[in-house]
Amino acid sequence: MNKLLRRKVVSVSLLVGLTLFPAHHSYAEEEKQVIVVYENKQGEEAVRESDAAIEEQYEQLSAAAISADTETIDALKEDPDIKYVEPDSKISISTSDVVDQSEAPILDQWNLTSIQAPTAWEDGLTGKGVKIAIMDSGIYPHQNLHITGGYSTVDYTTSYEDDEGHGTHVAGIIGAEHDEHGTDGIAPDADLFAVKVLDDTGEGYLSDLLEGINWAISNNMDIINLSMGTADKSDALEDAVQKAYQAGILLVAASGNEGAGHSLDYPAAYEPVIAVSATNSNDNIASFSSVGDKVEFAAPGADIQSTYLGSGYRVMSGTSQAASHVSALLALVKQQFPDETNLQLRTRLQHYSKDLGQEGRDALYGYGLIQFPAPVQEEELVSNNLERSKSEGARDEVKEEKVTIEELRFLADDLKLRIDELADLFAAHGLDFYNYHNLNEVNDVIYQNINEVSVHFLLEKAGMDREQLDKQLAAEDLTLDDFNTIEELSAYIKEFEQHTGNGENQAGTSEGNDEEVDTTQDIPMTDDQTDENPVNVPVEADSTEKEKVDLGTVLQQADSAEKEKIDSGVQQVDEPNRETDEIIFTHKSAGKADQEDQQGKHLPDTASPIGNMIAIGVMLAAAGLVLYIRNRRTKFRSR
Repeated sequence: MNKLLRRKVVSVSLLVGLTLFPAHHSYAEEEKQVIVVYENKQGEEAVRESDAAIEEQYEQLSAAAISADTETIDALKEDPDIKYVEPDSKISISTSDVVDQSEAPILDQWNLTSIQAPTAWEDGLTGKGVKIAIMDSGIYPHQNLHITGGYSTVDYTTSYEDDEGHGTHVAGIIGAEHDEHGTDGIAPDADLFAVKVLDDTGEGYLSDLLEGINWAISNNMDIINLSMGTADKSDALEDAVQKAYQAGILLVAASGNEGAGHSLDYPAAYEPVIAVSATNSNDNIASFSSVGDKVEFAAPGADIQSTYLGSGYRVMSGTSQAASHVSALLALVKQQFPDETNLQLRTRLQHYSKDLGQEGRDALYGYGLIQFPAPVQEEELVSNNLERSKSEGARDEVKEEKVTIEELRFLADDLKLRIDELADLFAAHGLDFYNYHNLNEVNDVIYQNINEVSVHFLLEKAGMDREQLDKQLAAEDLTLDDFNTIEELSAYIKEFEQHTGNGENQAGTSEGNDEEVDTTQDIPMTDDQTDENPVNVPVEADSTEKEKVDLGTVLQQADSAEKEKIDSGVQQVDEPNRETDEIIFTHKSAGKADQEDQQGKHLPDTASPIGNMIAIGVMLAAAGLVLYIRNRRTKFRSR
């Protein structure tokens, strides 16, 4: 039963109930539609066996859209095999303004010149063979568009034909045919798939969008264009775009049209998605464009002409239009480099952008305004790639054996960086993160070879900055070239740390660097312990005082001393040390129990030699006194 029909049935049932039965007997809880994401097969089975009605099941996403009452939903939330349950929220198109063009379309498309699309066409790049899923209100069968196929996820129709206009406008920007009529699309030969996830008002449900993403994964799309958004964060949507990204799909989304000072819309704000801000004809950020740190690229979005319902054309503005430009340019780059992964293409797009605003990536333009590079720029880029191979044949072999995206992702996680941040670090120093044979080569760059990337991580671990290192090297007339291995440089940095007071352990060699770091960290902890619990010196004093007390006790009880009491007196000397062991063990975390226990056992060794001699003397004197008393008593009894 589809979602629309179920809602009608529920409404009719409630109406009948209210009519036939008294009010106090007529209440029936309205079912809610939610998204359920499960951990495993058992979770999926739990959903099937529950009282919920399954509206849609997403095989690629390990999730389902269901309708259920509160009791059923709460039970699923408590199930350990269910990852989470969340409401089926609303999404809508990201449009700022629409200008009706009833007359002949404007033939001067400034946006194409801005991104240098004609240069790509001259190179024979038209997006041929690249599959783009346009998730929107559908695509109208316009004479200027060729639609390869599509799918509808909305309730009221199985047709993916556009009945709102937004999806058709987006499709024209991406792939309007070059037939000397109307407008020209950026990637006219790309395969356009209309995935209708929004209704005739430009709105839709999260469940419909998830169904569209599930379809795109199942049908091996190359690019998903998401010219829509919501202010509500959704774990289900984030998981879905992550699954699509892991499947090798590029995802592009509009940043939003709320202007500066507002957060980016979702899904643009999610890491697997390329967030796009909008520019005007002067290459300035558009006043309506949402901006922020998550913005990755900028593209034309103000007063963009494209196809519309019927046979017409319209001028529209918004980050929806900007996102379409990025999807189209990625189609050209995908055609140019068909063997590269989505992650590699995403990084390569940085070379296809013009830096605007602050130098480097910024919150307005991201890496810059997308532009197809001039031929000379492209030759330089190819030349740089060729330098990493011994020959053309070797280069082809590298393509086949490149390190996998999953391996790179795990590496980035180990370094506590996002994969794009690690790629940026490599790119900043002229290294291509994605163009190595295997993970060992990448690890060589990071951990073994002396280069800007390895030095970055080495200094980060030592808590130093590059300026400090450069000053120290200059003071000793040294350069990085004077170090043969990363181990030598590491030892040099640690020695420099010790001399500057960052560590107090002056012993050790370059071969024991790890031990030196551990020891340096432990010494301040012992000092702090002495301040809070003066263990070391006071324990020695307490031991001496107890020894003196024991000596006085032996002399006072000379007439009635017995061996058991003397033994007890000797044991009292050891008692403070056992108390000290307990203090040291509980003073620090239980995770360091072994280390602290060893420190406690060493405390008796810190007692003074004089105190030890006194203790021995006391024991000898006590033993002599006992023998003397017993001898006197024996003589007295013999009389």
